[in-house]
Amino acid sequence: MPPIRPTRGAQPISTGLGYHFVSPKKARDAKKTQTLVHIPGVNSKQQRIREQMAALMKPQVLTTTDTPSSESSSAPVRSETPTNIEDAVNHYSYDEDDFIANDSDYQPTQETSCPTTDVTHEAQRRHILPGKMAYNLYASWKTLIPTLVDAHLKYSARTHGRPLPELCPVISACANSGCVQRRFSMVCLFFDRFLDVNVLACNCSTLSQVLVHHGLFPTAPSQPRMAISVELLAFYRALFERSCDAIHALASALKTHYARRGFQMINATYLTYGHLLIAPQGQVIQEPFRRGLGQAVQWYDILQNEVEQQTEAAVQISRERVYEARRPQCNQEANTTTPKPTTTSLLRGQCASILMQHCPACFGGVSFGRPLSEGGDIHVATDGNFHHRHRRSAGDCPRFYTPSYFLPKSQVDSVGSRILTQRKRPPKIRASLVPDEAIDQCEHSYEAADGKKQKAAMDSFDDTGIMALICHHDIPLFFANIDSPGEQQKYAVSLIEHLFSLLPQEATVVTLYDVGCVLSRSLSQWACQLEYNPRMCTGLGLTDGEGTERLWSRFVKLIGIQRSSSRQRRLWLIDRQAGAIGLEMRTDLADWIKRRLKRGVNGQGATAKEVLNNCGIETQDLRDQWADQKKSQLSIRAHAPARLKKELDVVLTLQADLDASEKALQVTRTVVEKGTNTDETLDALESLERSHDRLMNKVEVLYASLNVQDRFPELQGVDLDFVRTLLMARDLKINIRKRAIGSFFKWDKLDRAVGGANQALGTKLHQQTRKAIAKRQPALMTAIRKFNSYCERLESLFDPSWGVPLPAPLPTKLADLRNDQTLMEDVWITPSVGDVPRWIEDVDMRDGIRALLKQDRCREEQCRLGLEADNLCRWFRDELTALELAIRSPTSISSILIPLQQRRDHVLQLQTKWVTPLVSSIRFATNASIAVKLAITLSESKGPSEI
Repeated sequence: MPPIRPTRGAQPISTGLGYHFVSPKKARDAKKTQTLVHIPGVNSKQQRIREQMAALMKPQVLTTTDTPSSESSSAPVRSETPTNIEDAVNHYSYDEDDFIANDSDYQPTQETSCPTTDVTHEAQRRHILPGKMAYNLYASWKTLIPTLVDAHLKYSARTHGRPLPELCPVISACANSGCVQRRFSMVCLFFDRFLDVNVLACNCSTLSQVLVHHGLFPTAPSQPRMAISVELLAFYRALFERSCDAIHALASALKTHYARRGFQMINATYLTYGHLLIAPQGQVIQEPFRRGLGQAVQWYDILQNEVEQQTEAAVQISRERVYEARRPQCNQEANTTTPKPTTTSLLRGQCASILMQHCPACFGGVSFGRPLSEGGDIHVATDGNFHHRHRRSAGDCPRFYTPSYFLPKSQVDSVGSRILTQRKRPPKIRASLVPDEAIDQCEHSYEAADGKKQKAAMDSFDDTGIMALICHHDIPLFFANIDSPGEQQKYAVSLIEHLFSLLPQEATVVTLYDVGCVLSRSLSQWACQLEYNPRMCTGLGLTDGEGTERLWSRFVKLIGIQRSSSRQRRLWLIDRQAGAIGLEMRTDLADWIKRRLKRGVNGQGATAKEVLNNCGIETQDLRDQWADQKKSQLSIRAHAPARLKKELDVVLTLQADLDASEKALQVTRTVVEKGTNTDETLDALESLERSHDRLMNKVEVLYASLNVQDRFPELQGVDLDFVRTLLMARDLKINIRKRAIGSFFKWDKLDRAVGGANQALGTKLHQQTRKAIAKRQPALMTAIRKFNSYCERLESLFDPSWGVPLPAPLPTKLADLRNDQTLMEDVWITPSVGDVPRWIEDVDMRDGIRALLKQDRCREEQCRLGLEADNLCRWFRDELTALELAIRSPTSISSILIPLQQRRDHVLQLQTKWVTPLVSSIRFATNASIAVKLAITLSESKGPSEI
């Protein structure tokens, strides 16, 4: 037997397959046994389960010959209220049948052979894509909905503003006595009860039309067994706008409410299918309404959407007539009422109607072409959210709704293809406002700028989020569905491109994006802040670009529901919720303007004015210093080259490792000196210290090889140790700023529900946020203490003749750090020519510059709010004119008069809600009078208005 080789290298080498080695088996613990423990009662429990399984696998067979079939033997009845059960039996058994379309030809009969062997149940796989039955069902609904519009409008006209009539036991909508009628019996759900109703249908009035004519909506497109009150569905639709989708809650609440009032769905005798007994006698149906309610809610909303489209088409025709009639006056308004800039003349135009309906304050203007240096014509913001994902396992359903807010996928993909094509071409020569080094750092710092970063698991989610475009007042304009792992630029670009397609050619738009500096070239760096921060850009007023975050907070309730919904239903939920939120925010536009005037213009303006008075510096001096600061900090020499930064990072990493090893050596020496050790131990420790010193010297040589003085000639004559510390402090501050901003975002999440002002995070997300903060804080505090030590060392090495501004230390408390204005400023690494600028060393000068910028933004915001108030008044007049004209137009369909009058009443209510300090109630009343007169003139009607 060959000897055992102790090491792997000493193992014998052979050709071919070689030797086969087997790992030795580990000896078992002798204390462990394999005794089988018998649990008392487990055998009887298993026997009961087997008996239950056998009963399920072998349903009871009906052997009597006089047993009625399922068409006449089972019915949902009320346990305490007498009713005609037999009529409802024939057409209602289980609510699952409400989903079956065109299946009425199959009827189980007594002649069906009953199987005597075990029923085989094959495991059905979960269907992710819709099947043929689903397509047939949705096709039937799509065919049915247009035929119900007229009946629904007539019912609304009869019942609008009146008490609901009592429903008769037998209903019909046929006025021709010669029609052959068929009788159907079904269960109808109301607020307080459900009852059986006989429906008479004929060739001129189908079953669904008769139901809608009497205020009932079917739960299936063909041969429904249940109908739901239109008023109940309308109430749920209003509830949906406030609390989102809650079909399960509504179904359970109705069942409980009915049961408490003495109405219950139970089986009259027993429920059969052929010869098989499915449910015993008197059993309460567990979920009798859920599926029927889900179908009715979804397709009733589609019916309402169809009515809204017809109404909007009639109003749009009147808008065009009003626009043509007011064209000369619009030209006069564009030339007189709107002040012209000194360098650019504004041109007349009009935004698309869909934009004006979303936000009349932003898009209701008639003059465009204001330069971007003065703020542009329109302000919008865009951002993505990756919480609104959709699970791939939830599947999809046939397309049943055309979203009004979401861009088509083909349009977004087309923009992405064009972006990829342009990136393959050589980059164009351009004049960058910000050094590329700063933008590169910003692009690598922020996740939103990294289109390749995977933010959701694509194997679990097929839709990973949504990208939103909002206006100046946070009203949603359009959405793009994100179906890629990262926040790619094609989504933001497609939204902006779609917006421009609906604007006049002369319109100028300012778009705010959290990484707008990266998007403009293809804001974590101070250079990017100087050029792209809205508080430092002329003309942007108090626009902050954070409106998307406020919008996402209103969509929080959708996150859990849409992940388990089908893909098409997810888009429908978001789109309809966005429409409800947008309409509410449009109604509250005047409140938004008054809040901005009170808290923004007046409040922040007064604070800025007080700071300016206290600093005691002339306004012109402040402006000159601000211009000098921007020029200096946007220069290329103010930013270290990328290669030098990379090499410096290597030196910093080695320096950090050596500092840690030096500390460990000191601790080791302290421990060794306290005990009794041999000479060999002391020699080994001294050898380690000598090796550490040699490494320190090599790091110094490595840093010297960077030739910082050659790359920065202006640093000639400055102490090398000072320059090294200065560069390390600059790099460390960039890292601190990145870490601090991440911590600030986490703190914002925790502060979101303070005082009950907003929705709470929930226990899981709250714990995750606190863990993330706790994980970030030690590294952040260590970096801040290291930076402050650099500041102390720089102060000790500083020579005033060098002219290099010294960085200010940072506070170690997170709350103080958040309010520290110097956090966003980079460390200055170039000597100043002549005296040190006042914007560097004078605290009053820096405070005065910030106050001056704030005062300028408040004045700009006040001017913009005045323009938006004028746009609101103008839109009120034109929209009221169009509605009055549509009501008076002889070509209008009489059935849509009620929706038109409802719209007109809603617009009339705005003249009291939209009164602000910028627009008086007298002006709105005057415009209302002008609108009625113009509508009467255009319609050639002499009758009085119904105002």
